[in-house]
Amino acid sequence: MLIRKVFKAGNSFAVSIPSEWVRQMNLEDQPVELLRNNKGEIIVKPLREVSLGITPDFVRAVDDFVAEYKDVLQRLADR
Repeated sequence: MLIRKVFKAGNSFAVSIPSEWVRQMNLEDQPVELLRNNKGEIIVKPLREVSLGITPDFVRAVDDFVAEYKDVLQRLADR
């Protein structure tokens, strides 16, 4: 776990990401998606290419569903 401070960057605020993480995940100059969940968490995810007419909203809805029901889905997979 790393602890970072939120700092002012122009008219916005920012949090730095360790350069090693950026290199490992090939994120330099790449778009990321910021999500805020109902647990008070902020999630930073690489923006995925969406194809076959699947909208980013649908991808987010599926991701939220999987996150919320992860334990149930794992128990079903273990059957």
